[in-house]
Amino acid sequence: MANQILPYIRVEGIAEYSSKISALAKNKKIFIICDQNSLQCVKYLQSNINELSEAPIFKVGLGEENKTLIVSQKIWDFLLQNNATRSDLIVNVGGGMITDLGGFVASVYKRGISYLNIPTSLLGMIDASIGGKTGINYHHYKNQIGTFSDPKLAICDPHLLNSLPKKELLSGFAEALKHGLVFNAKYWQLCTSKPINQLPISEIITDSIKIKSHIVSIDPYEKKERKLLNLGHTIGHSLESLLLEKKTPTLHGFAVANGIVMESFIASEIKLLSRACFKIIKSSIYKIYQPISIDKSDIPFLLEFMKKDKKNSFKEINFTLLERIGKGKIDVNLSEGIVQEKLEKFFSIG
Repeated sequence: MANQILPYIRVEGIAEYSSKISALAKNKKIFIICDQNSLQCVKYLQSNINELSEAPIFKVGLGEENKTLIVSQKIWDFLLQNNATRSDLIVNVGGGMITDLGGFVASVYKRGISYLNIPTSLLGMIDASIGGKTGINYHHYKNQIGTFSDPKLAICDPHLLNSLPKKELLSGFAEALKHGLVFNAKYWQLCTSKPINQLPISEIITDSIKIKSHIVSIDPYEKKERKLLNLGHTIGHSLESLLLEKKTPTLHGFAVANGIVMESFIASEIKLLSRACFKIIKSSIYKIYQPISIDKSDIPFLLEFMKKDKKNSFKEINFTLLERIGKGKIDVNLSEGIVQEKLEKFFSIG
C-alpha cells in the first residue's frame, strides 16, 4: 500500500546505502531479481554488501516482452523452491521493467513479501521505482495487471548509470521532460538547455524524484493529481503495444516522447494548448528523439490499444494534456472519432 512517507533516497555511493540494506536484510533470506544488463551491478553489490553475497538470483530475459504472467509464475516457482517466506526480502536490481515486474511478484507472493528497488537505469531512478506502482503486461497491453505496493527502500545511485548505453539514458530522460512539462517550467528549461551528456545528471535525478514524490504524496492512488504523470502515456503505451505486436519494439521513453508530441498536437487542436507552445515542445523533443514511423493505416490499431487503457471510463479515451509548459490538465476525455481525426491530421502534416 502506498505510503505518505516515501522511502526513496538518492545517494552518491555504495558506502552510503550498504548499511541501510544490511539493516533491512537482518535475519532474512534475500532473493535477487535482475536481467542480463543488470547482472554486473548485482555482482558489484554482492562484492560490497555481505548480506547479498550469497543470495540466489533469478535472471529475467531482456526486454518488455518478459514483463508477463508467465515470467511471474517462473519467479514464484523460484521463490517456492528456495523456501521463501513472507518475512524474507526481494531485491530488484535493474531498469523499470525489473522494478515493475519484481515489485508485482513480491506484492502478491504469500500476500506480500517485502522488497527493495535498486534501479540501474535513469527511467528506473526517476520514474518506475517511485510511487508504488507495480505491474505486468497482458496480451501486449501495457501494465494491465498490477498493484500499488511500496518498496521498503528505493536506492538511486548515479554511479550505476556509468555504463548505461545512451539510448537507455534517453529512454529515462523522457520522464524528466514530462515532469517539467506537467509541473515545473524551469525544470523543463533546464532539461532542454543542453544535450543530455552535458546536463548535471545527479541534479536531474534529484529534481525528478522531488517532483514525482511530491505528486505521489498528495495522491498515492491516482485519483486526481497523480494523473498528471500520465502525459504522453495514453498514446505512448499504445505505441509500445503496437510496436511490440509488430515485433519492432521500442524503448518506453522513446514511445512516451512521441506520445507527448502527439498529445500536445491534440491539445493545440482542441484549443487547450497554444500553437506556439506545441511548436516549442515538438521542436525540443524531436531534437532528442526520432519520430516513430507508423503508417496512417496503423491508427485504427493504435486506437484499439488506447481504448483498452486502464485510465478510461465510459466510452471516451482519457488523456492528461497540457495547458502550457509547466501546467498539465487531467481527465480530458475525448471521443474515439475526435482522436482519430486529430491523429490523421498529425500524420498528414508530418
